Amino acid sequence: MRQVPPAWSGCGASGACGMFIKIAGVGYFMPQNYFVTGLPKAGKTVLLRRLIKALKARGLKVGGLISPEEKHHGTTMGFYVKDIISGRIARLADLDSDGPKVSKYHVDVKSFESVAVPAMEGFEGYDVIVIDEVGPMELKSVKFADLLDRILDSDTPVIASLHENLAPRYAVNGDVVLLAENNHEAVYDELLESIGGIGKKSEKKKAAKAPAKAIMKPAAKAVRKAAKKPAKRVTGKAKKPGKIAVKTKAAAKKTEKSAAKKLPRAKKEEEKPRKKGIIHHIKELLRG
Repeated sequence: MRQVPPAWSGCGASGACGMFIKIAGVGYFMPQNYFVTGLPKAGKTVLLRRLIKALKARGLKVGGLISPEEKHHGTTMGFYVKDIISGRIARLADLDSDGPKVSKYHVDVKSFESVAVPAMEGFEGYDVIVIDEVGPMELKSVKFADLLDRILDSDTPVIASLHENLAPRYAVNGDVVLLAENNHEAVYDELLESIGGIGKKSEKKKAAKAPAKAIMKPAAKAVRKAAKKPAKRVTGKAKKPGKIAVKTKAAAKKTEKSAAKKLPRAKKEEEKPRKKGIIHHIKELLRG
């Protein structure tokens, strides 16, 4: 989208090195994933909340999680994790837990996973997944890290806030957006335009199925119609034999009758004594 530096340069809060930074993957197919990074208090969570609201207003189904802070008298005491769809909340980290330590906070891995994992597991059913944030605390959960990798490799677009130190690691999975005080609105507008134009998954599936339906529907209709027709029954009298067959049969009968007439005559002739001729008598006299 913008100029592509060879590696993550840690541009800081000024945003002078460009808004969108592609560290790797130039010239290759990339999933529609966007990582918003920047210094603490840059407004990453505020930006993601605004995007969630705008995307929902466009009719997109947005899933995932956000991590609101727990503050007392202006001091951050810990963090929660909240499911965007169900609204369920659980503790992510605080100052007093016994879990793995990140900075001054202790991460409650099981509590975090109880909300984060179910919120992310249904990613195939969402038009967009929003994750606030991908950072050292969240990555203490192996389940979260593995599920995140699956989502980033899927066809579901992702918008995630990203800890600045993790930018080189995840930049290969999408575009890294450097957020600063002076480009908040510009980043919001460009992300909304990029993600908001992807369309609903349900509409994409319908559009993909439409050509197949156009071909299959008439064929299926013809098959059903043919199946409903009963098989033709053979009725009526048997066909009469042809003229040649009739003549042959008649000739055979005539031959049989003629043969039958000749047979008695032959028998009578055999039974009658033959008359002796003159020559026969002469032969007998000579013999005597």
